[in-house]
Amino acid sequence: HTMGSSCSRDILATDKQDAKHSWDAGNDTVDTPNNNNTSLLAVKFVNGEKIVIFKYVGERDEWPICHEVPVDGIFRTFIVQQYMLFIDWTNAKRICCYDITTRAIRTLEPIKNEVYMHYFAAEFEGNLYLFADIMDKRKVNVWDPVMDSWSQAPKLNVAREHAAAVSHRGYLYVAGGRKDYLFNSELRSVERYDPRRRRWQRCADLLQARCAAGLVSAGTFLYIVGGECSEIPTNMVECYDAQINKWTQLLCMQVPKHYPACAFYNNSLLACGGPTLDQDCRIVEEFNAAQNKWLRKNSMPSQGPYSYVIVTPTWLRQLESTN
Repeated sequence: HTMGSSCSRDILATDKQDAKHSWDAGNDTVDTPNNNNTSLLAVKFVNGEKIVIFKYVGERDEWPICHEVPVDGIFRTFIVQQYMLFIDWTNAKRICCYDITTRAIRTLEPIKNEVYMHYFAAEFEGNLYLFADIMDKRKVNVWDPVMDSWSQAPKLNVAREHAAAVSHRGYLYVAGGRKDYLFNSELRSVERYDPRRRRWQRCADLLQARCAAGLVSAGTFLYIVGGECSEIPTNMVECYDAQINKWTQLLCMQVPKHYPACAFYNNSLLACGGPTLDQDCRIVEEFNAAQNKWLRKNSMPSQGPYSYVIVTPTWLRQLESTN
């Protein structure tokens, strides 16, 4: 379908300073997301029963089960240090915290009730950043796992919900989303948080406005994958180069994906999902840069939705040792 409004002139990045890496799951560095050591996990929510974790075996293109967590509900997954955080799909009212070193499961102290509807979140520098507070969609709430406490980071420049966030080369990027529920309120704006200056900086706009997209850190690039615009799921994928502050359109995926699970693994971009959450969420596609095309992979073992996370061998050993 048609692209968003025409592209505004790119704003030149002011900060060329080389960023320190943030602490990813198990101390990966952001520049080597696909060294042979890392593992790709898929986390699936079996409603009313449990959470199942699958480990990707690339050479066989298979997803055997590697762990189960006895937590029921529909969740999205984030990893912050040794914790898996499962957040209620629509409103973040309940954040369930699973410690992989002890198997302890508890619910985080909520910030307050009815605080989010279409939240988005990301791990950054060992903390969880949670966005889209109903009272103020510029507000950024931060959970510190060491102190087990909430605080606030500086506010976003642009109020947004249903956006995408990811840690990338020492900055926290936030892309797209929408202003509110109104039809056609999707955003093209992108900003990044500089923890050294404690402020949000504007980046070049997306080529297509979108909410409910996937955002992936891939070596020196960022990818934004799928999502929807004016309630129509999109298969558009864009690549961001922070050094020149520019988004470029890539080849479209075969199938549009609403809130896809995404990862950059073994030098390839993987995306899993379907046009809606109740349609086929098992579809996996891989972007082959050499051939410049999307290839269909084996589908996930069962219906989703899924979250994809990349972890180090140490982190995975710790998870599996509690089986």
